[in-house]
Amino acid sequence: MEKIIKKQDIKKQVFTTTTMKQKIIIFSVFTLMIFTGCKTTRSIAKKGATEESQIAQLIQKVQKAQPNFNTANVSKMAMEFDLNERKVNVLATCKIRKDSAIFLSIQPFMGIELYKAEIMPDSIRVFDKMNRKYYVMDYTSMSKRFGVDINFTSLQALIFNQFFCIGVKELLPDSCKLTPLADGRNKIDFETEKMQQSTEISSSNTIQQVLLKSKDVIYQLQTNYDDFTAVNNVNFPQKITLLATSKKSKASCVFSILKLDFNTDFKLTATATDRYTRGEIDQLLKK
Repeated sequence: MEKIIKKQDIKKQVFTTTTMKQKIIIFSVFTLMIFTGCKTTRSIAKKGATEESQIAQLIQKVQKAQPNFNTANVSKMAMEFDLNERKVNVLATCKIRKDSAIFLSIQPFMGIELYKAEIMPDSIRVFDKMNRKYYVMDYTSMSKRFGVDINFTSLQALIFNQFFCIGVKELLPDSCKLTPLADGRNKIDFETEKMQQSTEISSSNTIQQVLLKSKDVIYQLQTNYDDFTAVNNVNFPQKITLLATSKKSKASCVFSILKLDFNTDFKLTATATDRYTRGEIDQLLKK
């Protein structure tokens, strides 16, 4: 006789505690966002025309080599979390429509969607499907809470493995600094009043690492890109590793892409909220 799995049984088996479940979705959304974006000021120091030309030329090469696509459908992805030495492995899916939306679905048990994050250009919505609650926050609120100005453009570029200048929509080559590294690699530095950004470029002009640091407090987000593979003529990293550190905590997440398609036709429909109760964002962040 087949064993009937009740909703209560599923809830017990997914994770050992509700706290861990909440931390997973919080980390998956905010690790990518907490350090992105801030108000930009141009560099006061003047560079010579030769250096400016070298930086501009390198950025053009990076843009030519970087992944360019309109849609991405990650239909299978493994996520390995390490939250202050507490490790959890889950499965997830992610759908992206350029300049429009990023939908992340956490499915830790039997393909059942427990959490969903809908990241839009103007706001983020997080759905706790087990408890029928949802949370909404805009980027202004995030900026006030964490002390940095967050925007969708920088977040999107970080996920896409594309070159960006943190917090602005356009690139600013004249505000960047070029440092040659060993083995034909290069580093491009960019900074604002609040943040420092360092981008390491491989000898083949692909982005290997992006390091974001806060000037005001001890916050750092390091993103590494590995295992580049051509999918639908798009060269994309199949492994993305995030390492977020602060004065009191350390967290990492490894995204291992198992199935991915680019430029396929699909719809992204925002989740209707009529079956959910809206919760206060402070409730989510305190979980």
